[in-house]
Amino acid sequence: MLRLLIIVLFLVVLIVFALSNPDPATLWVVSYGWQLALGVFTLGVGVASFVVGAFVMWVGELRQRTRARHAENEVRKKDVEISSLQQRLIQATAPTTTASSHGQALPVSGPQG
Repeated sequence: MLRLLIIVLFLVVLIVFALSNPDPATLWVVSYGWQLALGVFTLGVGVASFVVGAFVMWVGELRQRTRARHAENEVRKKDVEISSLQQRLIQATAPTTTASSHGQALPVSGPQG
């Protein structure tokens, strides 16, 4: 939310500056020159800077999303491994019963002592 507020304030300042400077000025780049209102030029530079900044932020966010996706996959693998180990533990510690010839379970004798 704070980021949006800063962006809006920056754009308001740029727009006010552009509206305050409608007089054309000659701009030169090496040997090429053109007439453009200084406010429009400033607004264009601001928009171009915003686009470049958004692209840089998107690239950084893409890297973070990739790391998060890999971490989530690793967590899923570990969850499956934990479930498998829990099942093995339950099977290893569960008392075994043998069925009699009548289909009833025989009692398991406990430790004798």
